[in-house]
Amino acid sequence: MNRRLLVAVVAVFALGACDSGSGPPPPQASQLRVLHAVRGGPSLTVFVDGGRGNTIAFGESSRLVALSPGEHDLAIQPADTTPSLLVLFNTIEGVNYSVFAIDTMVGGSVTILPVFVSDTGAMPAGGHARLRLASFAAAAPAVDARHMQPDSAGLLVSAAPLNFRAVTRYFDGAPGSWSVVISDAGTTDTLLATGALMLGDGQAQTLVVLDSTPGGVTWRLLRDRD
Repeated sequence: MNRRLLVAVVAVFALGACDSGSGPPPPQASQLRVLHAVRGGPSLTVFVDGGRGNTIAFGESSRLVALSPGEHDLAIQPADTTPSLLVLFNTIEGVNYSVFAIDTMVGGSVTILPVFVSDTGAMPAGGHARLRLASFAAAAPAVDARHMQPDSAGLLVSAAPLNFRAVTRYFDGAPGSWSVVISDAGTTDTLLATGALMLGDGQAQTLVVLDSTPGGVTWRLLRDRD
């Protein structure tokens, strides 16, 4: 074996020795989605970091976008003459984000405002599931929220009241059939009842309350963790 070939072989073995598989793991990506929460509002096209747009109507959520830790940009373009919006945001490794598109008045004109909500605290222990509630029903009356989980004897208070833009903590319980009841504030009437919500072992989900007919509400269920 000549000297030049020997040097090459030694270099290959040195590279192999360096790649022991014991280095730090690659950064864990975040996931982001946008939910359209403006009843009666225009369709919205969502762009993340200038990527391909995703158009959503009221009550729909965009596809999940995987993001590395660090700074990113989110653009929301309404289909009508409502001003578009570009915002910068930062993601943290392993934390997922739901963005709720609501409308607000800025300088005398309506602007679509993104509200960022992270899933911090979503990870349940083995043999458990988690559920939280969020209200993005701007026109709804004051409401209270209660939930039932498989290991509870009856309805448990989730939030009283559940105000607009409120997000509860995650409620931890056994996997299986959960349910949520929304009532007018200070009463135990039934303004909305979800029926059975199936949460699997290790899952965390968010039940989002949205505007419906005048004086009423509807809901969507978002899966935060599998």
